[in-house]
Amino acid sequence: MIKYVDLAISEEEYEKEISPRIKNIFLNGSFISDDIVEEFEKNFASYCGCKYAVALNSGTDALIFALKSLNIGVGDEVITVSNSFIATANAISYVGASSVFVDINDNLLMDTTKLEKAITKKTKAIIPVQLMGLVCNMDKINEIAKKHNLYVIEDAAQSIGSKFENKKTGNLADIGCFSLHPLKNLSGVTDGGIITTNNKEIVNYVKQIRNHGLINRDEQNMVGRVSRLNSLNAITLDYRLTKLDSIIKGRRESAGIYNKLLNNIKEVSLITVPNNIFHTYHTYIIKVDDRDKLKKYLFNKGIETKIHYPIPIHEQRPFKDDKWNLEKTMFFSKKILTLPISNVNAKDIEYICNTISKFYRNQ
Repeated sequence: MIKYVDLAISEEEYEKEISPRIKNIFLNGSFISDDIVEEFEKNFASYCGCKYAVALNSGTDALIFALKSLNIGVGDEVITVSNSFIATANAISYVGASSVFVDINDNLLMDTTKLEKAITKKTKAIIPVQLMGLVCNMDKINEIAKKHNLYVIEDAAQSIGSKFENKKTGNLADIGCFSLHPLKNLSGVTDGGIITTNNKEIVNYVKQIRNHGLINRDEQNMVGRVSRLNSLNAITLDYRLTKLDSIIKGRRESAGIYNKLLNNIKEVSLITVPNNIFHTYHTYIIKVDDRDKLKKYLFNKGIETKIHYPIPIHEQRPFKDDKWNLEKTMFFSKKILTLPISNVNAKDIEYICNTISKFYRNQ
């Protein structure tokens, strides 16, 4: 079986790189170490090309704290897309604001031509989702936001290292929000998240709210919560950050093989990557007819696939409303299929593509 993903690390990586780092943490008892986390934050901010980064317990907390740091809450509206993981809209609801969904384009990203019509007097921010490792048209989004005096928060959970006009995600808006979940290109050993910004006031706010709202050991400045990144995760992520460009290079090479082979199958539609975008391929998504039949066929041939996402957020119970007219979101939700990319070699990809081709020849 070609698995969709395999999270196990090699024995060599563990023995040579991971184990020595975490051994010192266990011996010193520094499980929640400001020094270890701060070193990772500094290196992450440098990687993204921005001034600051604040590490957190999850990517969802990154979104929540980003919204709260901008004083977005009850009665406010935040524009985003429905073709995303539920965390995007959940974060908006958690602070008491309302999600306003706009449709997507053929690349499954926010359709900027629909954006301005969604703005009302209640709109406070836009959250573009940098899905798959691809990047939205950030020039247009920022232009519209500036015109209407709105904040922009990148949901860059899937896009560490991706670029728009040679500028990396995390440095394309007021705030960038990343997930460091084990499934991501920069993968931790537990849940984790991080925000990036060039605004020191936002940094100060998030550092307080992630630690009970404390300004020191004994004084509380606000109602906060516990959302710290632990030392074991931070030191592993800091090491893996040094390997990230190599990981991305491997995914891009695999995507290149997929693109070449699948381009010859007329029933398969590929994501088009604009010249000004550097795609990091957190996921490799195709658009096909008879998606569910193909998925089952591939599984029976030893190929595991996923769907990102079969049920759009606006069709989920907490957000379901007949007012949303998202034609392309609904259309593509029945056609998208995610192929393995993190743990496949050229031979695996050739087998996957040949199997897809055989499926359509037999239809």
